[in-house]
Amino acid sequence: MGSWCTSFPTKEWSEDEFHSFVSYFETIRESTFGGNLDGIDWDWEGFCSETCLKDKCSCGWDDKVCGAATPAELAAGLKFEIPDTSPGPEKTITMECYTMPTKETVQVMTGITYYMKQAGHVVMAPMSTAVYSGEPDTSAKQNMRNEFVKWRKQTVGGKEVDLLEMADGILLQWYSGFDASLCQLSDDPKACTCDNVQLEDYPNIYNNTKDPNVAGVYYQYLYTDHAGLNLYPQTQPVRCQACGPNTIMPNGTRVDLKCYKDGDDWYMPGDIVKYPQLITEH
Repeated sequence: MGSWCTSFPTKEWSEDEFHSFVSYFETIRESTFGGNLDGIDWDWEGFCSETCLKDKCSCGWDDKVCGAATPAELAAGLKFEIPDTSPGPEKTITMECYTMPTKETVQVMTGITYYMKQAGHVVMAPMSTAVYSGEPDTSAKQNMRNEFVKWRKQTVGGKEVDLLEMADGILLQWYSGFDASLCQLSDDPKACTCDNVQLEDYPNIYNNTKDPNVAGVYYQYLYTDHAGLNLYPQTQPVRCQACGPNTIMPNGTRVDLKCYKDGDDWYMPGDIVKYPQLITEH
């Protein structure tokens, strides 16, 4: 149900709305899926209330601004500015922090789960971006991403029920590019470090110049009309170790780690002056 940047409820539902949901599901199940749809799988991970489902999306995340906010503050619409890198006068773009599940969101999910299970359907809920820990959230801002744990017990149909006990499973789903500031908020300096055992045939940093079988697949260069376009660098992180600003290193420190060697970044037409040696080489 839904996807990243799909709006989810921030207000509680009534009993009638839960029954309407199950009825609608069963109608779709029979008319569209021939009775073969087992149930639902939640995909409510984060959204913002602006224009994410349009051509332009103003959703984003800033560790300092968004990561320091409570779920309620995020749901209220928390804004921040980023530089606008388009040509012209210097200006900024207004962004809105992703909204994470609120207590009201979990009430809706719990009620739907309860009545779906009563009707004999399968419910997979929720995804693990909001089940980071099963421990109580003792942080001052309640932003350690265990929303589905601390609000899992809700009153539905006149009795207390537990979302996580009713659900048939939890989808393990994490992203290397978005951690909801958990790496920064955690007390463990090695909570997000790259401590995996690097495989001989699957290195963390890929260097295709050493592999004759794939040379040129990642490292491609296009030259047209006296202009250059470098598609990929010769070396790049592909597995565990991240790169870029504020990157966590294996020892727990944070550094600005370049994703490419000097002169090997993406460059567009007009950069022929900047990298004449690469134009000549290719």
